[in-house]
Amino acid sequence: MKTFGAYARERIKRLGKSQKDLANLLGVSPAYISQILTGKKNPPDLGKSRNRGQLEIWAGFLSVNEEDVLDQVRHELHRVPLKPGPRFYRMRHLLLARLSGRDRTLAEEIRSLELHPAENMAISAMVQIYLMLREDANENRAYGRTRFRELCRRARGDKEFVEGVLTGFFQTRSFSWTWDSERSDVQFRFESEEIQRAILQIEEILRDTPRLAFRRTVPVVGHVSAGEGFAYTDGGYPAGEGFEQVEMPPGVDPALGPMVYCVRVRGNSLKEFINEGARLFVKPESWEEIRDGDLVIFKDRVERRAFVKKVEFSGENLILKSMNPLYKHIVLKKSDLILLERVIAIVF
Repeated sequence: MKTFGAYARERIKRLGKSQKDLANLLGVSPAYISQILTGKKNPPDLGKSRNRGQLEIWAGFLSVNEEDVLDQVRHELHRVPLKPGPRFYRMRHLLLARLSGRDRTLAEEIRSLELHPAENMAISAMVQIYLMLREDANENRAYGRTRFRELCRRARGDKEFVEGVLTGFFQTRSFSWTWDSERSDVQFRFESEEIQRAILQIEEILRDTPRLAFRRTVPVVGHVSAGEGFAYTDGGYPAGEGFEQVEMPPGVDPALGPMVYCVRVRGNSLKEFINEGARLFVKPESWEEIRDGDLVIFKDRVERRAFVKKVEFSGENLILKSMNPLYKHIVLKKSDLILLERVIAIVF
């Protein structure tokens, strides 16, 4: 884990600032700052009230929230576990700055997670608005419902786009937002008439599935059986458009809606466990969550199709067990797999 000195040194280098300027602001010697940044001295305990002024200077100089600085110092001095880093650092900073009413409780919840549901939904709505504003009307094009959904899905998953273009775009716009935890919904308030018109266009496109960003439906991308796989992209979505949408099953976090996909069971090869027509809901990029006995969708480097099996871990190998005795178990190395995703729900 990075020391406070390494954390601060990286920020100073990234911002193009100098240790001497920081020393002048704090009223200490450059040598003292150098010793902190190289780990030869511990940082001051910035959580104490007498060091409040120093905390403000450190946070301002490093261009981060005071809580971020405190987390690093507490970890260094008192071994307090660090909170998970945000998936979208710059976007989180913007959203917290524009949070209506400065809701401290919500802000703390957001900082405690890699990606809070409120952040996820806010980003989804911002992606919709940005893409609608960027549609080239001069070419006489119009977003179709399926095309718009797919573009939004791709944009939400592109970290470079979210942290760069999307954050930069909304930094220059005046807005505030709120989060309704009971309804799992976000509300934006924009002053720009152009953005308000874009929102009306989005509602028109998605009029039969209101508020795509917060929808409770997921796409069915193929059929699966014990012996037959299905072809789809690594993101879970097939080439082309027009795939079926089904309701998100009860008990699944609604915030996962934009990510989860579904496959249907076809044939009787799994009939002892899962009936034909049952729906398997799959969470992408869930490798780290998978445990022995989980039902998974997997694809290796040889096959061009994905299959469903139960998994067991054995060192660097995975035993992928068929639920039908007519099909053999498969043993693969982790390095052989290009896809391993967990089935999080089954609807019979």
